Amino acid sequence: MDYLRSSAPAVTARAKAIHRRPPVAAVILLVLAVFHATSAYARHPEIASELGSARMLGASAYRFLTVPVFDAELWSDQQRFSWDAAFALSLTYRRDFDRDALISRSLSGMAERAQITSREALSERLRTCFSDVRAGDRFTGVSTGADSARFYLNGRRTCEITWPGFSRSFFGIWLDARGGDRAFSERLRGGA
Repeated sequence: MDYLRSSAPAVTARAKAIHRRPPVAAVILLVLAVFHATSAYARHPEIASELGSARMLGASAYRFLTVPVFDAELWSDQQRFSWDAAFALSLTYRRDFDRDALISRSLSGMAERAQITSREALSERLRTCFSDVRAGDRFTGVSTGADSARFYLNGRRTCEITWPGFSRSFFGIWLDARGGDRAFSERLRGGA
């Protein structure tokens, strides 16, 4: 018992000293939180490698009715959006979607913007690019010309597509400001 009594003051003094200075883990968490908050719109690795000094032109959250579907970011090394310059569109999904649903929606959106001569052939090309996505997955498309684009899932390159008029018909789904998605497209293009 004397052993416990004699060590108690030392333990109490040590405990007080520990409580006076912030724990290392708390300091690290604070630094990480500040870093994350300031880099929320930092360039994704695939954008940095494809577009170098690109900057975000705009961002917008897409909702169906009130349900959040994805968050979109448009990146370019130009000051304003232009179909004639390289750009990247990143979608960070907030819900799970299967590949077939993504392909079907993409083909429908493209058919509204351009005549697709062989829907089956384009569907097969998209099948090599797309996969099921889970909430939190980031899918990035980089327009590399009027007829071509490269795609990435969570920073990993999945494919490259070359198809007549592909860039405008595919990326136009999000960027051409048609119909009910006009405000979304305008925010994404940074008001361009």
